[in-house]
Amino acid sequence: MMVDFTNMKDLLQQRFEELGISQAELARRIAKKRQKPGENVDPNNLQSAVSNALKDPDSRRYSSILELIEAMDGEVVIRWKNYEEVKVL
Repeated sequence: MMVDFTNMKDLLQQRFEELGISQAELARRIAKKRQKPGENVDPNNLQSAVSNALKDPDSRRYSSILELIEAMDGEVVIRWKNYEEVKVL
C-alpha cells in the first residue's frame, strides 16, 4: 500500500493512529527493546520522549526516531539512487 505523506510527523502520526495504541504502550515497547538481561527500563521515563518524538520528529535524534519506528513494527530502508556497479574477479 502506498501512503501519501508530506513529512515525517504525518507519517509517524498516521501509523500511530492506525495501530490504535497509546503513547504509554509505545513507551513500553521501546523500554522492552532497550532492556538488557538483569536490567529494568522504566517506560514511565520514556513517555515524554515518545510524546516529543511524535510531535516534532525532525528535531529528535535519528536513533530515537528509529526506535519509535521499530516499536510501531516498522523499519527504515535506505536506497541509494546513484551507484556504480563494480565487478569482482
